[in-house]
Amino acid sequence: MILVSILGQSCLKMNARFPIFMIGWLLPRPHVLLAFHLLILHLLAFGGWQIPAVRLLWLVALGLFLIWQPFVAGEQSINVRQGVALFFVAVATAVVLGPWLLLIWSGALAAVIGGRVIWTERRRERLGYLFAFGYLVAVSIFGVVPELSSAIVLDPLPRDLFACYMPLLLPCLFLFPAAPLRRRAGDAFDLFYGVQVFLVLAVFVLGALAYMLVGNVSYVESLIQTSLMLAGALLVVAWAWNPRAGFSGLGSAISRYLLSVGLPLEQWLVQLSEESEREPEPELFLAAVMRRLAVLSWVRGGTWKTTGEAVTFGIETSFQHHFQAQGVSLSLSFRHPPSPAMRWYIGLLMQLVTEFYLVKRQTYDLQKMGYLQAVYETGARVTHDVKNLLQSMQVLCYAAARPNDPVQTAALLGRQLPLITERLKTTLEKLQSPRGDSVDLVSEMDWWSAVRVRYAHISLIWEGGAANWRKIPGGLFDSVAENLLQNALAKRQRYPDLEIRVGLQEGRLWVADNGAKIETALAFILLREPVPSEDGLGIGLYHAARQAEGVGYRLRLTENQDGRVVFELSETA
Repeated sequence: MILVSILGQSCLKMNARFPIFMIGWLLPRPHVLLAFHLLILHLLAFGGWQIPAVRLLWLVALGLFLIWQPFVAGEQSINVRQGVALFFVAVATAVVLGPWLLLIWSGALAAVIGGRVIWTERRRERLGYLFAFGYLVAVSIFGVVPELSSAIVLDPLPRDLFACYMPLLLPCLFLFPAAPLRRRAGDAFDLFYGVQVFLVLAVFVLGALAYMLVGNVSYVESLIQTSLMLAGALLVVAWAWNPRAGFSGLGSAISRYLLSVGLPLEQWLVQLSEESEREPEPELFLAAVMRRLAVLSWVRGGTWKTTGEAVTFGIETSFQHHFQAQGVSLSLSFRHPPSPAMRWYIGLLMQLVTEFYLVKRQTYDLQKMGYLQAVYETGARVTHDVKNLLQSMQVLCYAAARPNDPVQTAALLGRQLPLITERLKTTLEKLQSPRGDSVDLVSEMDWWSAVRVRYAHISLIWEGGAANWRKIPGGLFDSVAENLLQNALAKRQRYPDLEIRVGLQEGRLWVADNGAKIETALAFILLREPVPSEDGLGIGLYHAARQAEGVGYRLRLTENQDGRVVFELSETA
């Protein structure tokens, strides 16, 4: 009795360990799992589904498929709710098992094998899966489809021979060992190709049945005709998918559409351009663009932040994608978890939005800087003009303080004070328009007479002549003459015998002296940028040159040598 008890316990332990041992042995051998599954499917397809004892093998087939399947890791455990749901699904399919269910299952299994082949690198393993795929197609058209109706017969093909001897081919799968399935996401199964395989098989089977009924031909003939037409159609599709005549093909178009997530890149660029033209302000542009994204079906909400507070729209979900670059932070919330391709595409869209925003921000900053520069240049020019006016008033005060003839002094003040008042008024008016100076055309003779009266008390040599009919910009000529004469008079303080000549002829004004030449380095940049100088040469001439360019004139240093230094203002050729 003790021996019997020991043997019984040993048998129970062996029986308990045997399923675990078998599962551990089968897991690294997926080709064996697939072979047994195809064997059971073969038995059910060739009439076995009608026998209750054989129908129970369907549960075994489902178990083998669950161990073999490439979707979820087989090492993972299931909870009670999942186990109950799986049990009821298995029992329900076993109860309603029939030819249509077997046909759908065969198509789905063929799709899984087709999607698995894409990720198979080893040649022998790929041949094994292709063999299993062919065997599954043969089981479907020779075993399952004839079970749908008694009108579908394989004559003259011997269906009984297929039923008896086809399983003898299954051991061939052992010659093509497969590696353990990798069940990482995106690594074990290609859904797109699997769906294609399923649709092709559905078209083949249903097309054969339809051709048999419509053409009133036998099932075998309809299989041959349908396979030939389907092969021709697949050949055309394969050529259109990747043509050799310079076209992108259907593959490129479908890939581009799948990557676009319902929003083609070209359309997005057009929308960005439209909003960029419509909204000059960078912040308003960004808000308008994010509103464009909010209308997409897969977007629930979003947030953006630049220099101020963050702005939020829609509903925030746990599925988000963030993008941040150069002080711009963008975030979108999705209805469902985004795929890696979708995240890449959304990142590209956000990067385009950021680049457009940064360009508009730089343009806006440049406009502000341009306005501030105009204000600065105008202020600097006005300051220089005020300085010249103060110098003129100092000269008048010096002349009035000298013990001269009172009548002559009063005449001098009577001539100069109205001119200084008018020049001060003109200078103050420049502050009201920092963008540029107004062009006030005056008679050349009137201006020439006025400037000679203004400097009548200074020893100058006047050359040339003025015409009454010619019009010149008075403000420009006043500013240039004032700067050139003030610089020449400052130079005379260092060279008391300096001779200054002022000339005007045919709209060309020049100021010359017979002093030392301007240094070459200084002369090169004198009218191009502000420069430091003992005589004040620099910012005044720089602004005068810019003012001349604005009204179609040019101020230049025409001669620069010892004994002959000439500045000339003339119209641009």
